[in-house]
Amino acid sequence: MLRRNFLRSIVGLFLAPLAGLRSGPAVADMPPGFDHGVASGDPLHDGFILWTRVSGASGRSLPVRWLVADDPDMTQIVRQGVAWTDEWSDYTVKVDVRGLPPGSGFYYRFEIDDAESIVGRTRTLPLGAVERARFAVVSCSNYPAGYFNVYRDIALTDDLDAVIHLGDYIYEYGLGQYATEHAEKLGRVPEPANEVATLADYRRRHAQYKADPDSVAMHKQHPMIAVWDDHEIANDAWRGGAENHQDDEGRWQDRRDAAIRAWFEWMPVRGVPNGADTRIFRRFRYGDLLSLIMLDTRLYGRDRQPDAGDSATTESVTAALQDPERRMLGHRQEGWLRRTLATDADTTWQVIGQQVMLAPVRAPELGPLLDRERPSMLPREQLDHYVALSKGSPPLVLDTWNGYPHARENLLRDLQELARNPVVLSGDLHTSMANNVFAHDGEKPVTVEIMPPAVSSPGFDEYLPLREPDALIAATQAVNPAVRYMDTRRRGWVYLTVTSEECAAEWHLIDTVHSRDYTKVVDGRFAVAAGEVATGLRDTRKG
Repeated sequence: MLRRNFLRSIVGLFLAPLAGLRSGPAVADMPPGFDHGVASGDPLHDGFILWTRVSGASGRSLPVRWLVADDPDMTQIVRQGVAWTDEWSDYTVKVDVRGLPPGSGFYYRFEIDDAESIVGRTRTLPLGAVERARFAVVSCSNYPAGYFNVYRDIALTDDLDAVIHLGDYIYEYGLGQYATEHAEKLGRVPEPANEVATLADYRRRHAQYKADPDSVAMHKQHPMIAVWDDHEIANDAWRGGAENHQDDEGRWQDRRDAAIRAWFEWMPVRGVPNGADTRIFRRFRYGDLLSLIMLDTRLYGRDRQPDAGDSATTESVTAALQDPERRMLGHRQEGWLRRTLATDADTTWQVIGQQVMLAPVRAPELGPLLDRERPSMLPREQLDHYVALSKGSPPLVLDTWNGYPHARENLLRDLQELARNPVVLSGDLHTSMANNVFAHDGEKPVTVEIMPPAVSSPGFDEYLPLREPDALIAATQAVNPAVRYMDTRRRGWVYLTVTSEECAAEWHLIDTVHSRDYTKVVDGRFAVAAGEVATGLRDTRKG
Protein backbone atom coordinates (compact mmCIF):
# COMPACT_ATOMS: atom_id res chain seq x y z
CA MET A 1 0.00 0.00 0.00
CA LEU A 2 2.88 2.41 0.70
CA ARG A 3 3.36 3.54 -2.89
CA ARG A 4 1.73 6.87 -3.61
CA ASN A 5 0.67 8.16 -0.21
CA PHE A 6 3.57 8.24 2.19
CA LEU A 7 1.54 10.31 4.59
CA ARG A 8 -0.09 7.11 5.70
CA SER A 9 2.87 6.16 7.92
CA ILE A 10 4.28 7.72 11.04
CA VAL A 11 7.69 7.17 12.59
CA GLY A 12 8.21 6.33 16.23
CA LEU A 13 10.97 4.55 18.13
CA PHE A 14 10.90 3.38 21.74
CA LEU A 15 13.97 1.73 23.23
CA ALA A 16 13.52 -1.73 24.70
CA PRO A 17 15.81 -4.40 26.10
CA LEU A 18 17.45 -6.96 23.86
CA ALA A 19 15.37 -10.12 23.56
CA GLY A 20 17.70 -12.36 21.56
CA LEU A 21 19.32 -13.13 18.24
CA ARG A 22 17.64 -15.42 15.72
CA SER A 23 19.45 -16.72 12.67
CA GLY A 24 19.18 -19.19 9.82
CA PRO A 25 16.09 -20.32 7.89
CA ALA A 26 13.56 -22.06 10.05
CA VAL A 27 12.93 -25.17 7.93
CA ALA A 28 15.17 -27.36 5.77
CA ASP A 29 14.25 -28.54 2.27
CA MET A 30 10.71 -29.88 1.95
CA PRO A 31 10.05 -33.55 1.27
CA PRO A 32 9.66 -34.40 -2.44
CA GLY A 33 6.13 -33.78 -3.58
CA PHE A 34 5.34 -31.12 -0.95
CA ASP A 35 7.61 -28.15 -1.66
CA HIS A 36 5.15 -25.67 -0.15
CA GLY A 37 4.71 -27.36 3.20
CA VAL A 38 1.33 -27.62 4.92
CA ALA A 39 -1.09 -25.16 6.46
CA SER A 40 -4.29 -25.07 8.47
CA GLY A 41 -6.86 -22.41 9.13
CA ASP A 42 -10.43 -21.26 9.70
CA PRO A 43 -10.86 -23.34 12.87
CA LEU A 44 -14.31 -24.33 14.10
CA HIS A 45 -15.42 -25.98 17.34
CA ASP A 46 -15.31 -29.37 15.63
CA GLY A 47 -12.78 -28.94 12.83
CA PHE A 48 -10.56 -26.86 10.58
CA ILE A 49 -9.25 -26.50 7.05
CA LEU A 50 -6.11 -28.42 6.09
CA TRP A 51 -4.03 -27.33 3.07
CA THR A 52 -1.08 -28.45 0.98
CA ARG A 53 0.06 -28.57 -2.63
CA VAL A 54 1.46 -31.43 -4.67
CA SER A 55 4.69 -30.29 -6.33
CA GLY A 56 5.82 -31.26 -9.83
CA ALA A 57 2.47 -32.71 -10.89
CA SER A 58 0.82 -32.17 -14.26
CA GLY A 59 -1.73 -33.59 -16.62
CA ARG A 60 -3.73 -35.91 -14.39
CA SER A 61 -5.82 -36.11 -11.27
CA LEU A 62 -4.04 -37.32 -8.16
CA PRO A 63 -5.30 -38.88 -4.91
CA VAL A 64 -3.74 -37.34 -1.81
CA ARG A 65 -4.17 -39.02 1.54
CA TRP A 66 -4.64 -36.86 4.62
CA LEU A 67 -4.35 -37.88 8.25
CA VAL A 68 -5.16 -36.19 11.56
CA ALA A 69 -3.67 -37.57 14.79
CA ASP A 70 -3.51 -36.86 18.50
CA ASP A 71 0.29 -37.12 18.57
CA PRO A 72 3.18 -35.61 16.57
CA ASP A 73 4.43 -39.07 15.59
CA MET A 74 1.13 -39.62 13.78
CA THR A 75 0.49 -42.99 15.43
CA GLN A 76 -2.91 -42.21 17.02
CA ILE A 77 -4.97 -41.41 13.92
CA VAL A 78 -8.37 -39.86 14.65
CA ARG A 79 -9.44 -38.83 11.11
CA GLN A 80 -8.20 -39.71 7.63
CA GLY A 81 -9.32 -39.68 4.04
CA VAL A 82 -8.40 -39.07 0.42
CA ALA A 83 -8.70 -35.78 -1.46
CA TRP A 84 -8.28 -35.53 -5.22
CA THR A 85 -6.44 -32.68 -6.91
CA ASP A 86 -5.63 -31.68 -10.48
CA GLU A 87 -4.66 -28.79 -12.72
CA TRP A 88 -8.02 -27.09 -12.16
CA SER A 89 -6.99 -26.28 -8.58
CA ASP A 90 -3.29 -25.83 -9.43
CA TYR A 91 -2.70 -29.12 -7.57
CA THR A 92 -3.55 -27.48 -4.26
CA VAL A 93 -5.40 -29.62 -1.72
CA LYS A 94 -7.93 -28.40 0.82
CA VAL A 95 -9.82 -30.58 3.28
CA ASP A 96 -12.56 -29.40 5.63
CA VAL A 97 -12.14 -31.78 8.57
CA ARG A 98 -15.10 -32.10 10.94
CA GLY A 99 -16.29 -34.25 13.86
CA LEU A 100 -13.45 -33.48 16.27
CA PRO A 101 -13.72 -32.45 19.95
CA PRO A 102 -13.62 -28.71 20.78
CA GLY A 103 -10.65 -26.92 22.31
CA SER A 104 -8.19 -29.65 21.34
CA GLY A 105 -4.82 -29.75 19.61
CA PHE A 106 -4.07 -32.06 16.69
CA TYR A 107 -1.33 -32.97 14.22
CA TYR A 108 -1.77 -33.65 10.51
CA ARG A 109 0.09 -34.87 7.44
CA PHE A 110 -0.44 -35.51 3.73
CA GLU A 111 0.83 -38.45 1.67
CA ILE A 112 1.08 -39.23 -2.02
CA ASP A 113 2.72 -42.39 -3.33
CA ASP A 114 5.80 -42.81 -1.12
CA ALA A 115 6.12 -39.13 -0.25
CA GLU A 116 5.05 -37.69 3.09
CA SER A 117 4.62 -34.02 3.94
CA ILE A 118 5.98 -32.46 7.08
CA VAL A 119 3.70 -32.78 10.10
CA GLY A 120 1.64 -29.70 10.92
CA ARG A 121 0.02 -28.64 14.16
CA THR A 122 -3.45 -27.14 14.59
CA ARG A 123 -6.41 -26.96 16.97
CA THR A 124 -10.19 -26.63 17.22
CA LEU A 125 -12.01 -23.71 18.83
CA PRO A 126 -13.07 -24.05 22.48
CA LEU A 127 -16.61 -24.04 23.83
CA GLY A 128 -17.97 -22.79 27.13
CA ALA A 129 -15.80 -21.03 29.68
CA VAL A 130 -12.45 -19.97 28.21
CA GLU A 131 -9.69 -18.55 30.38
CA ARG A 132 -7.31 -17.14 27.75
CA ALA A 133 -6.67 -16.83 24.00
CA ARG A 134 -3.39 -15.78 22.38
CA PHE A 135 -2.79 -14.61 18.82
CA ALA A 136 -0.03 -13.36 16.56
CA VAL A 137 -1.35 -10.42 14.50
CA VAL A 138 0.47 -9.62 11.24
CA SER A 139 0.10 -7.86 7.89
CA CYS A 140 2.05 -6.81 4.80
CA SER A 141 4.44 -9.65 3.95
CA ASN A 142 6.44 -8.56 0.89
CA TYR A 143 8.81 -11.26 -0.42
CA PRO A 144 11.30 -9.12 -2.42
CA ALA A 145 11.44 -6.46 0.32
CA GLY A 146 13.19 -8.78 2.77
CA TYR A 147 13.29 -12.05 4.64
CA PHE A 148 10.26 -13.29 6.56
CA ASN A 149 12.11 -13.16 9.90
CA VAL A 150 8.83 -12.20 11.53
CA TYR A 151 7.24 -15.46 10.40
CA ARG A 152 10.20 -17.37 11.83
CA ASP A 153 9.81 -15.57 15.15
CA ILE A 154 6.14 -16.50 15.25
CA ALA A 155 6.99 -20.12 14.44
CA LEU A 156 9.29 -20.16 17.46
CA THR A 157 6.47 -18.94 19.72
CA ASP A 158 4.79 -22.05 21.02
CA ASP A 159 1.66 -20.89 22.85
CA LEU A 160 -0.44 -19.23 20.12
CA ASP A 161 -4.01 -20.19 19.31
CA ALA A 162 -3.82 -18.75 15.78
CA VAL A 163 -2.10 -16.29 13.49
CA ILE A 164 -4.40 -13.46 12.38
CA HIS A 165 -3.27 -12.13 8.98
CA LEU A 166 -4.88 -8.80 8.12
CA GLY A 167 -3.94 -8.83 4.45
CA ASP A 168 -1.25 -8.08 1.87
CA TYR A 169 -0.13 -11.69 2.21
CA ILE A 170 1.42 -11.32 -1.27
CA TYR A 171 2.29 -8.28 -3.41
CA GLU A 172 1.49 -7.93 -7.09
CA TYR A 173 4.45 -5.81 -8.25
CA GLY A 174 7.20 -6.97 -10.59
CA LEU A 175 10.97 -6.56 -10.45
CA GLY A 176 11.95 -2.89 -10.68
CA GLN A 177 8.66 -1.77 -9.16
CA TYR A 178 7.66 -1.04 -5.56
CA ALA A 179 9.81 -2.52 -2.76
CA THR A 180 12.11 -4.55 -5.04
CA GLU A 181 15.23 -2.41 -4.52
CA HIS A 182 16.96 -5.18 -2.52
CA ALA A 183 15.43 -8.19 -4.27
CA GLU A 184 18.41 -9.25 -6.40
CA LYS A 185 20.94 -8.78 -3.60
CA LEU A 186 18.81 -10.86 -1.23
CA GLY A 187 18.02 -13.54 -3.80
CA ARG A 188 14.34 -12.71 -3.59
CA VAL A 189 13.45 -11.69 -7.14
CA PRO A 190 9.66 -11.93 -7.54
CA GLU A 191 8.24 -14.79 -9.63
CA PRO A 192 7.11 -14.12 -12.25
CA ALA A 193 9.37 -11.08 -12.70
CA ASN A 194 6.51 -9.06 -14.21
CA GLU A 195 3.57 -7.53 -12.35
CA VAL A 196 1.00 -10.27 -11.85
CA ALA A 197 -2.33 -9.89 -13.61
CA THR A 198 -3.46 -13.36 -14.79
CA LEU A 199 -4.47 -16.52 -12.97
CA ALA A 200 -1.16 -18.19 -13.89
CA ASP A 201 0.72 -15.14 -12.57
CA TYR A 202 -1.10 -15.03 -9.24
CA ARG A 203 -0.60 -18.76 -8.76
CA ARG A 204 3.17 -18.46 -9.32
CA ARG A 205 3.41 -15.56 -6.90
CA HIS A 206 1.51 -17.44 -4.18
CA ALA A 207 3.71 -20.47 -4.79
CA GLN A 208 6.87 -18.42 -4.27
CA TYR A 209 5.61 -17.01 -0.98
CA LYS A 210 4.41 -20.38 0.32
CA ALA A 211 7.78 -22.02 -0.47
CA ASP A 212 9.67 -19.54 1.71
CA PRO A 213 11.16 -21.58 4.61
CA ASP A 214 10.00 -19.17 7.30
CA SER A 215 6.49 -19.10 5.87
CA VAL A 216 6.51 -22.90 5.86
CA ALA A 217 7.62 -22.93 9.49
CA MET A 218 4.89 -20.56 10.66
CA HIS A 219 2.09 -22.38 8.84
CA LYS A 220 3.38 -25.70 10.16
CA GLN A 221 3.16 -24.52 13.75
CA HIS A 222 -0.05 -22.48 13.87
CA PRO A 223 -3.46 -22.27 12.21
CA MET A 224 -4.14 -19.02 10.32
CA ILE A 225 -7.21 -16.81 10.12
CA ALA A 226 -6.75 -14.49 7.13
CA VAL A 227 -8.42 -11.80 5.07
CA TRP A 228 -7.08 -10.16 1.94
CA ASP A 229 -6.20 -6.49 1.49
CA ASP A 230 -5.36 -4.75 -1.79
CA HIS A 231 -2.04 -6.28 -2.87
CA GLU A 232 -3.49 -9.77 -3.19
CA ILE A 233 -5.18 -8.14 -6.19
CA ALA A 234 -3.77 -4.65 -7.00
CA ASN A 235 -2.78 -1.53 -5.07
CA ASP A 236 -5.62 0.58 -3.64
CA ALA A 237 -8.32 -1.78 -4.86
CA TRP A 238 -12.02 -1.13 -4.39
CA ARG A 239 -15.08 -3.03 -5.65
CA GLY A 240 -14.91 -1.49 -9.13
CA GLY A 241 -11.19 -1.18 -9.83
CA ALA A 242 -7.77 -0.30 -8.41
CA GLU A 243 -5.13 2.40 -8.64
CA ASN A 244 -2.66 -0.18 -9.93
CA HIS A 245 -4.88 -1.53 -12.68
CA GLN A 246 -4.79 0.02 -16.15
CA ASP A 247 -6.87 -0.63 -19.24
CA ASP A 248 -3.98 -2.33 -21.05
CA GLU A 249 -3.91 -4.99 -18.31
CA GLY A 250 -7.30 -6.33 -19.37
CA ARG A 251 -10.71 -6.13 -17.73
CA TRP A 252 -10.70 -5.38 -14.02
CA GLN A 253 -13.29 -8.08 -13.39
CA ASP A 254 -11.06 -10.72 -15.00
CA ARG A 255 -8.02 -9.69 -12.96
CA ARG A 256 -10.02 -9.51 -9.73
CA ASP A 257 -11.58 -12.92 -10.29
CA ALA A 258 -8.21 -14.50 -11.14
CA ALA A 259 -6.65 -13.07 -7.97
CA ILE A 260 -9.58 -14.20 -5.81
CA ARG A 261 -9.47 -17.71 -7.28
CA ALA A 262 -5.73 -18.04 -6.64
CA TRP A 263 -6.16 -16.74 -3.08
CA PHE A 264 -8.78 -19.38 -2.31
CA GLU A 265 -6.63 -22.09 -3.88
CA TRP A 266 -3.48 -21.18 -1.96
CA MET A 267 -4.83 -20.08 1.44
CA PRO A 268 -6.19 -22.32 4.25
CA VAL A 269 -9.59 -20.63 4.21
CA ARG A 270 -13.14 -21.93 3.98
CA GLY A 271 -15.43 -20.87 1.12
CA VAL A 272 -15.43 -20.55 -2.64
CA PRO A 273 -14.73 -17.62 -4.98
CA ASN A 274 -17.78 -15.92 -6.44
CA GLY A 275 -16.54 -12.81 -8.23
CA ALA A 276 -17.88 -9.54 -6.85
CA ASP A 277 -20.11 -11.46 -4.43
CA THR A 278 -17.23 -13.36 -2.77
CA ARG A 279 -17.57 -13.18 1.00
CA ILE A 280 -14.58 -13.37 3.30
CA PHE A 281 -16.28 -11.71 6.29
CA ARG A 282 -16.85 -14.37 8.92
CA ARG A 283 -16.74 -14.99 12.66
CA PHE A 284 -14.76 -17.30 14.98
CA ARG A 285 -16.01 -17.76 18.54
CA TYR A 286 -13.66 -18.66 21.40
CA GLY A 287 -16.26 -19.82 23.92
CA ASP A 288 -17.60 -17.13 26.22
CA LEU A 289 -14.35 -15.14 26.01
CA LEU A 290 -14.32 -13.51 22.60
CA SER A 291 -15.86 -13.31 19.17
CA LEU A 292 -13.23 -12.75 16.45
CA ILE A 293 -15.02 -10.96 13.61
CA MET A 294 -13.13 -10.68 10.32
CA LEU A 295 -14.33 -8.02 7.85
CA ASP A 296 -13.71 -7.13 4.20
CA THR A 297 -13.01 -3.39 3.99
CA ARG A 298 -11.35 -3.77 0.59
CA LEU A 299 -13.49 -5.40 -2.13
CA TYR A 300 -16.98 -6.43 -1.07
CA GLY A 301 -18.73 -3.11 -0.60
CA ARG A 302 -16.14 -0.34 -0.75
CA ASP A 303 -16.82 2.68 -2.92
CA ARG A 304 -13.94 4.32 -4.76
CA GLN A 305 -11.43 6.32 -2.73
CA PRO A 306 -12.29 10.04 -2.78
CA ASP A 307 -8.85 11.07 -4.04
CA ALA A 308 -8.52 8.39 -6.74
CA GLY A 309 -8.09 9.22 -10.40
CA ASP A 310 -6.55 12.08 -12.37
CA SER A 311 -9.82 14.01 -12.25
CA ALA A 312 -9.83 14.31 -8.45
CA THR A 313 -9.86 17.92 -7.22
CA THR A 314 -10.09 19.56 -3.83
CA GLU A 315 -13.77 20.18 -4.50
CA SER A 316 -14.51 16.62 -5.59
CA VAL A 317 -12.66 15.15 -2.59
CA THR A 318 -14.53 17.44 -0.19
CA ALA A 319 -17.85 16.49 -1.76
CA ALA A 320 -17.04 12.79 -1.49
CA LEU A 321 -16.05 13.07 2.16
CA GLN A 322 -19.35 14.80 2.91
CA ASP A 323 -21.46 12.20 1.07
CA PRO A 324 -23.32 10.10 3.69
CA GLU A 325 -24.07 7.34 1.15
CA ARG A 326 -20.46 6.33 0.48
CA ARG A 327 -19.74 2.90 1.93
CA MET A 328 -16.71 0.98 3.18
CA LEU A 329 -18.43 -2.32 4.02
CA GLY A 330 -21.56 -2.19 1.86
CA HIS A 331 -25.12 -2.57 3.11
CA ARG A 332 -25.11 -6.38 3.26
CA GLN A 333 -21.88 -6.62 5.26
CA GLU A 334 -23.04 -3.82 7.58
CA GLY A 335 -26.22 -5.78 8.30
CA TRP A 336 -24.25 -9.00 8.84
CA LEU A 337 -21.94 -7.22 11.29
CA ARG A 338 -24.85 -5.81 13.30
CA ARG A 339 -26.47 -9.24 13.54
CA THR A 340 -23.17 -10.84 14.54
CA LEU A 341 -22.50 -8.26 17.24
CA ALA A 342 -26.00 -8.77 18.62
CA THR A 343 -25.65 -12.57 18.57
CA ASP A 344 -22.27 -12.51 20.30
CA ALA A 345 -23.18 -9.95 22.95
CA ASP A 346 -22.69 -12.73 25.53
CA THR A 347 -18.94 -12.90 24.89
CA THR A 348 -16.69 -10.64 26.97
CA TRP A 349 -14.80 -9.27 23.94
CA GLN A 350 -15.63 -8.51 20.33
CA VAL A 351 -12.32 -8.41 18.42
CA ILE A 352 -12.71 -7.08 14.89
CA GLY A 353 -9.99 -7.87 12.36
CA GLN A 354 -10.00 -5.70 9.25
CA GLN A 355 -7.62 -4.20 6.76
CA VAL A 356 -7.20 -0.43 7.12
CA MET A 357 -6.74 2.18 9.84
CA LEU A 358 -9.95 3.13 11.66
CA ALA A 359 -8.79 6.02 13.87
CA PRO A 360 -9.19 9.53 12.39
CA VAL A 361 -5.44 10.23 12.38
CA ARG A 362 -4.13 13.43 10.80
CA ALA A 363 -0.73 13.90 9.18
CA PRO A 364 1.94 16.07 10.79
CA GLU A 365 3.50 18.76 8.62
CA LEU A 366 6.57 17.16 7.06
CA GLY A 367 8.48 20.23 5.89
CA PRO A 368 10.22 21.07 9.19
CA LEU A 369 11.05 17.39 9.78
CA LEU A 370 12.98 16.70 6.54
CA ASP A 371 16.54 17.44 5.47
CA ARG A 372 16.28 18.15 1.74
CA GLU A 373 20.06 17.91 1.37
CA ARG A 374 20.18 14.28 2.43
CA PRO A 375 19.73 11.55 -0.20
CA SER A 376 16.27 10.08 -0.58
CA MET A 377 14.84 7.07 -2.40
CA LEU A 378 12.08 9.40 -3.58
CA PRO A 379 12.49 11.81 -6.52
CA ARG A 380 12.73 15.42 -5.37
CA GLU A 381 9.46 16.40 -7.06
CA GLN A 382 7.62 13.56 -5.31
CA LEU A 383 9.11 14.56 -1.98
CA ASP A 384 7.98 18.14 -2.54
CA HIS A 385 4.50 16.86 -3.38
CA TYR A 386 4.21 15.00 -0.05
CA VAL A 387 5.44 18.03 1.86
CA ALA A 388 2.82 20.18 0.17
CA LEU A 389 0.08 17.64 0.93
CA SER A 390 0.97 17.61 4.62
CA LYS A 391 0.42 21.33 5.15
CA GLY A 392 -2.46 21.99 7.49
CA SER A 393 -2.35 18.41 8.86
CA PRO A 394 -4.95 16.77 6.59
CA PRO A 395 -6.45 13.32 7.26
CA LEU A 396 -3.80 10.63 6.93
CA VAL A 397 -4.47 8.62 3.74
CA LEU A 398 -7.95 8.56 2.24
CA ASP A 399 -7.67 4.87 1.35
CA THR A 400 -8.35 4.18 5.04
CA TRP A 401 -11.55 4.89 7.00
CA ASN A 402 -10.40 8.54 6.84
CA GLY A 403 -11.81 8.58 3.31
CA TYR A 404 -15.20 7.29 4.52
CA PRO A 405 -16.03 9.41 7.61
CA HIS A 406 -19.80 8.81 7.52
CA ALA A 407 -19.29 5.06 7.19
CA ARG A 408 -16.88 5.21 10.13
CA GLU A 409 -19.46 7.01 12.27
CA ASN A 410 -22.03 4.34 11.37
CA LEU A 411 -19.60 1.61 12.44
CA LEU A 412 -18.75 3.36 15.70
CA ARG A 413 -22.45 3.84 16.45
CA ASP A 414 -23.04 0.11 15.94
CA LEU A 415 -20.13 -0.71 18.25
CA GLN A 416 -21.49 1.65 20.91
CA GLU A 417 -24.95 0.12 20.75
CA LEU A 418 -24.18 -3.58 20.25
CA ALA A 419 -20.66 -4.44 21.45
CA ARG A 420 -19.63 -4.95 25.08
CA ASN A 421 -15.86 -4.56 24.72
CA PRO A 422 -14.86 -3.91 21.10
CA VAL A 423 -11.21 -4.01 20.01
CA VAL A 424 -10.24 -3.32 16.38
CA LEU A 425 -7.19 -4.86 14.64
CA SER A 426 -5.94 -2.99 11.56
CA GLY A 427 -3.06 -3.52 9.13
CA ASP A 428 -1.93 -1.99 5.84
CA LEU A 429 0.19 0.98 7.01
CA HIS A 430 3.50 -0.78 7.78
CA THR A 431 3.36 1.04 11.11
CA SER A 432 3.02 -0.09 14.72
CA MET A 433 0.23 1.90 16.33
CA ALA A 434 -2.03 1.85 19.37
CA ASN A 435 -4.96 4.26 19.10
CA ASN A 436 -7.98 5.29 21.10
CA VAL A 437 -10.85 5.73 18.63
CA PHE A 438 -13.44 8.42 19.28
CA ALA A 439 -16.69 9.10 17.48
CA HIS A 440 -17.03 12.57 15.97
CA ASP A 441 -16.93 15.08 18.84
CA GLY A 442 -17.04 12.18 21.30
CA GLU A 443 -15.55 12.64 24.75
CA LYS A 444 -14.70 8.98 25.41
CA PRO A 445 -13.27 6.26 23.14
CA VAL A 446 -15.77 3.96 21.47
CA THR A 447 -13.10 1.34 20.82
CA VAL A 448 -9.35 0.91 20.75
CA GLU A 449 -7.23 0.05 17.71
CA ILE A 450 -4.20 -2.24 17.61
CA MET A 451 -2.00 -2.16 14.50
CA PRO A 452 0.96 -4.46 13.80
CA PRO A 453 3.89 -3.29 11.68
CA ALA A 454 4.71 -4.96 8.38
CA VAL A 455 6.23 -8.41 8.17
CA SER A 456 8.74 -7.10 5.63
CA SER A 457 7.27 -4.24 3.59
CA PRO A 458 9.20 -0.96 3.78
CA GLY A 459 8.01 1.90 5.95
CA PHE A 460 8.17 5.65 6.11
CA ASP A 461 11.72 5.81 7.41
CA GLU A 462 13.18 3.92 4.44
CA TYR A 463 12.11 6.62 1.98
CA LEU A 464 12.12 10.04 3.64
CA PRO A 465 15.29 11.99 4.59
CA LEU A 466 14.29 12.70 8.18
CA ARG A 467 16.35 15.09 10.30
CA GLU A 468 15.58 13.24 13.53
CA PRO A 469 13.19 10.27 13.39
CA ASP A 470 12.10 10.75 17.00
CA ALA A 471 10.77 14.20 16.13
CA LEU A 472 7.93 12.60 14.19
CA ILE A 473 6.54 11.10 17.39
CA ALA A 474 6.01 14.49 19.00
CA ALA A 475 4.84 16.05 15.72
CA THR A 476 2.26 13.33 15.13
CA GLN A 477 0.98 13.14 18.69
CA ALA A 478 0.72 16.92 18.83
CA VAL A 479 -2.06 16.72 16.22
CA ASN A 480 -3.29 13.26 17.31
CA PRO A 481 -3.51 12.95 21.10
CA ALA A 482 -5.46 9.69 20.64
CA VAL A 483 -2.34 8.01 19.16
CA ARG A 484 -0.76 6.29 22.16
CA TYR A 485 2.11 4.44 20.46
CA MET A 486 3.85 4.25 17.09
CA ASP A 487 6.93 2.82 15.41
CA THR A 488 7.68 2.66 11.67
CA ARG A 489 11.38 1.87 11.81
CA ARG A 490 11.06 -1.83 12.60
CA ARG A 491 9.12 -4.78 11.22
CA GLY A 492 7.40 -7.22 13.54
CA TRP A 493 4.16 -8.60 14.91
CA VAL A 494 1.70 -8.08 17.74
CA TYR A 495 1.28 -10.67 20.48
CA LEU A 496 -2.37 -10.31 21.54
CA THR A 497 -3.52 -11.89 24.80
CA VAL A 498 -7.22 -11.89 25.68
CA THR A 499 -8.54 -12.83 29.11
CA SER A 500 -11.79 -12.10 30.90
CA GLU A 501 -10.02 -9.20 32.68
CA GLU A 502 -8.18 -7.48 29.82
CA CYS A 503 -7.06 -7.45 26.21
CA ALA A 504 -3.30 -6.83 26.06
CA ALA A 505 -1.01 -6.18 23.09
CA GLU A 506 2.78 -6.46 22.90
CA TRP A 507 4.76 -5.30 19.87
CA HIS A 508 7.51 -7.82 19.03
CA LEU A 509 9.87 -5.89 16.74
CA ILE A 510 12.94 -7.00 14.80
CA ASP A 511 15.85 -4.85 13.68
CA THR A 512 16.27 -6.06 10.09
CA VAL A 513 14.72 -8.01 7.23
CA HIS A 514 17.84 -7.70 5.05
CA SER A 515 19.75 -10.38 6.94
CA ARG A 516 18.67 -13.73 8.29
CA ASP A 517 20.37 -12.79 11.56
CA TYR A 518 18.16 -10.44 13.52
CA THR A 519 17.66 -9.06 16.99
CA LYS A 520 14.20 -8.90 18.55
CA VAL A 521 12.83 -6.57 21.21
CA VAL A 522 9.47 -6.48 22.95
CA ASP A 523 8.65 -2.80 22.72
CA GLY A 524 5.19 -1.27 23.23
CA ARG A 525 2.85 -2.87 25.75
CA PHE A 526 -0.73 -1.60 25.96
CA ALA A 527 -3.90 -3.05 27.45
CA VAL A 528 -7.56 -2.22 27.91
CA ALA A 529 -9.61 -3.60 30.78
CA ALA A 530 -12.92 -5.36 30.27
CA GLY A 531 -15.76 -2.94 30.93
CA GLU A 532 -13.42 0.03 30.60
CA VAL A 533 -12.97 0.48 26.85
CA ALA A 534 -14.29 4.03 27.24
CA THR A 535 -11.25 4.86 29.37
CA GLY A 536 -8.95 3.84 26.52
CA LEU A 537 -5.61 2.08 26.36
CA ARG A 538 -3.21 2.12 29.27
CA ASP A 539 0.55 1.88 28.81
CA THR A 540 1.59 -1.22 30.78
CA ARG A 541 5.29 -0.41 30.37
CA LYS A 542 4.73 2.13 33.11
CA GLY A 543 3.38 -0.39 35.54
